[in-house]
Amino acid sequence: MRGPSRHAIVPTILAGIALTLIGGAVAVWSPLLADSIEGKIYDSFLRSAPRPPAPGPITIVDLDEASLERFGQWPWPRYRIARLLDKIREGGAAAVGLDMVFAEPDRTSLTPLSGEILRDLGTRIDLSGFPREALDTDRALAATLAGGPFVLGYQFDFETARGAACVLHPLRAAVLASGGKEVAGGLFDAQGVVCNLPVLSKAAGSSGFFNVTPDPDGVLRRVPMAIRHKGMLYPTLALAVYLRAHGGEAVLETGSEGVEALRLDGRRIPLDRHGNLLLNFRGRHRTFTHLSAAAVLEGTANPALLRGRIVLLGTTAAGLKEIRTTPLDAAQPGVEIHATVLDNLLSGDPITVPRWTRVLRVLLVLVPGFLLTGFLALSSAAWGLVLILPSAAGIWLGSWWLLAYRQIFLPPLLPVITLTLVFTVLTSVRFLRADREVRERTRKLALTQDAIIQSLAALTETRHHETGGHIQRTRHYIRVLAGRLQSHPGFRNRLDDATVDLLFRLAPLHDIGKVGVADRILLKAGLLTPEEYEEMKRHTLYGSETIQLAKRMMGEDAFFQIADDLVLNHHERWDGAGYPRRLRGEEIPLPGRLMAVADAYDAIISPRVYKPALPHEEAVRIMSGKRGTHFDPDAVDAFLEIHEEFREIAARFAGAGVEPELPPGA
Repeated sequence: MRGPSRHAIVPTILAGIALTLIGGAVAVWSPLLADSIEGKIYDSFLRSAPRPPAPGPITIVDLDEASLERFGQWPWPRYRIARLLDKIREGGAAAVGLDMVFAEPDRTSLTPLSGEILRDLGTRIDLSGFPREALDTDRALAATLAGGPFVLGYQFDFETARGAACVLHPLRAAVLASGGKEVAGGLFDAQGVVCNLPVLSKAAGSSGFFNVTPDPDGVLRRVPMAIRHKGMLYPTLALAVYLRAHGGEAVLETGSEGVEALRLDGRRIPLDRHGNLLLNFRGRHRTFTHLSAAAVLEGTANPALLRGRIVLLGTTAAGLKEIRTTPLDAAQPGVEIHATVLDNLLSGDPITVPRWTRVLRVLLVLVPGFLLTGFLALSSAAWGLVLILPSAAGIWLGSWWLLAYRQIFLPPLLPVITLTLVFTVLTSVRFLRADREVRERTRKLALTQDAIIQSLAALTETRHHETGGHIQRTRHYIRVLAGRLQSHPGFRNRLDDATVDLLFRLAPLHDIGKVGVADRILLKAGLLTPEEYEEMKRHTLYGSETIQLAKRMMGEDAFFQIADDLVLNHHERWDGAGYPRRLRGEEIPLPGRLMAVADAYDAIISPRVYKPALPHEEAVRIMSGKRGTHFDPDAVDAFLEIHEEFREIAARFAGAGVEPELPPGA
């Protein structure tokens, strides 16, 4: 078998190369839509990956519903917060992060409260005998913060420059930049901050921000490790708690595109260029150990869940908690997000997207795309499918394996889409080209068939000169007649456009059998004797024998069947008095019935040696009178509806010989 021609291969290769290069460009400059879809793929991979080992030594002291029911609504007096923190410190916690902010003085402190009552109501309250912690709860909380490993939280504001008097604690980190230039380009830069009271911040000595950065689809997948504010770098709450528990300093690595990594205790933790950590979520909510704040205050909590552990104080109570959507949970409390970040830092296993994955991603688009292009240009689409399925599956499963077991996310979307697009487009191009070639061959075959039919009809004309114009007129008669019957319920399913076209093309053969009739009969200038008429009637059988011979050689085909029905049956009569087989009614094949109407009309309006030509009106009257005897009643009814078209055809082809005419659409 000959392979594809160079003329066919070149467009396929060019199209495949163009599509692959477009995929490579998209892989380099990823659009927002691709990022969004890859985020969903990341979520599905994370959900289906084996869960990491049990979370590290992290406990969440929870201001839960039971705590609020036991000690009253939030906010609690700060002396109670101080007592809670004292209990946690006494339990042996290594570090305590507060997922809350104390931005205003405590309204429940008795000293300022008594001043407001005196001002507004004129009543002086005697404060003697009250505990000192009740008189100024903020100072009581500050004293507690100063005596333990506590880390306060605050919120950066990116829209307004407020918080000028805030006391914050910068990140004790060296910035290691490529080329020796200490810059941290790409970090988020905050204008203002919502912070704790200065007395509390100074007492704690350590703090970190709460801010997180959900992706455009609203799903939280990454958290910034550092934010710039007034030229200084500040840590996230989880990083500040980690440094408070383990000590030491952090090293922030930067490059030409921005932040690259964070070094902690000799471990390198990759970040994106904005300083974000891609979180390796441990599970749904309550994955981490929770202790009720009420149980801690009352001394009923398990002390082993505090001793030597890192504690986060936050809330999961309805109406108080900050809710975030994560890849594993539609509603995860903010304190558990901070616990996840902290656990990722402790375990050193966040999800990473190393720089080499960007190069590999482009190669996974280009190399398989080019290989598939060459394969499809030289082989069949089936072999292309054999190549694309394992390739796409390998890329997809390989990406999942990297995330599940190596904590590396290599987005598989663009390589798989490029392979699919190249395969779909190139196979479509091949199909369209093959379809065009088939249609061209079919057109040429139709022209060849028509030429043969016209040649055979011309052969008939050489024997009987009356037949030439008759052949051209009758083929047009039968086409308009069949076209009219297409709307008839009884004929709609039998007269589709292809059948009508075959009737038009094959009609010239209806008198081909006259070639077998002797000249003395066929060319006789007078009326035929009964014996001669019987011989003349055999032209239907002679023609049928010719068609049958072709059918035996070529096999059964609608082409030959319709030709045989036309040739053999166009002289049969509806009442059974016709020839050669004296068929009656519906026994007569439809092509023969239609040809009978066309043939008889033309015979009536044409001159013969035995009669003059009759006018169209007389022909219509005669045809109408023979409805149900000579002709199919439905065929005559259709003829009467369009008889003016018959008149126009007769005028157009008056005296015409046999001239080849292209079939419709050729």
